[in-house]
Amino acid sequence: METVNLKVTEMRDTDSSISKTSANALFNFMGKYDFLEMALLHMCFFPRYYPENIKYLNLKVDGQEIDEWYIPMTCFCDIPLHQIAHHAVGNGKNGYGKFGIALQKDFGIKNNIMPVHYLNTDDNETADLRLAIDTAVNMLGTENGNEKMLNLANYLFDYICMVKPLKGIMQKDGKNINKNFYEEHEWRYVPSLMGGDLPTILYKHDEITMETSNHLYTNSLAFSKNGPLNFDVDDIRYLFVDTLENRDRIIRFIREKQRGKRLSKMKKDVLISKILVYDELREDW
Repeated sequence: METVNLKVTEMRDTDSSISKTSANALFNFMGKYDFLEMALLHMCFFPRYYPENIKYLNLKVDGQEIDEWYIPMTCFCDIPLHQIAHHAVGNGKNGYGKFGIALQKDFGIKNNIMPVHYLNTDDNETADLRLAIDTAVNMLGTENGNEKMLNLANYLFDYICMVKPLKGIMQKDGKNINKNFYEEHEWRYVPSLMGGDLPTILYKHDEITMETSNHLYTNSLAFSKNGPLNFDVDDIRYLFVDTLENRDRIIRFIREKQRGKRLSKMKKDVLISKILVYDELREDW
């Protein structure tokens, strides 16, 4: 009888971690060149408290309806590069901008950047979540909750920082924009705000007023222990600028960079090599 030798090869971890239908990078696009310079100056992202429309949850606190709350976060997406134009520019009004930084997806996963959980606002899961959040929000700050219930409420608040409806309304430049959120493939970095120095979510009227009037809580995030998302040159996959003129401008900035996080000449050269010009890429999509 002929002997058949079967060879079993071990699958490398990298084989299973490489995305096949989504990008292997996490893209953060921004609307202004200055935002890109700021991120590269400090080599980090500073999360901000962003408003989220939550009318679909029909929440009430002390009898008052809550239409929105503010979550501290930096947002990314893993849309494939050849489809990124709609995310960056949209229809000219609802895009996020042509400037951006794409981080290695492995870096993001190791640093607690997580994909958003999208909700069908008409299903039973959302109804149950609505009831649980309503109970948790109205329990906090009262004497009714024991330690276990408060731990459960804190977990629920962490979870709802990572949920979003399939479609809804987004605020941009003071205007409400209808969005299909599911198409954004959103990932979020939500800092772990331990110790109670800063709230996980702003939902009280006085808190939201202080944030919208002078960015009190957002400004404080930069100085919190776990607030900024720090990265190194090797963690960056791409840098995006809109035009050739701004490519030259960001190259000069990197080469002359003396403040913020110091980079060696080699690191600066590597960083410059990652620059892509959006208007050139668009011609080849």
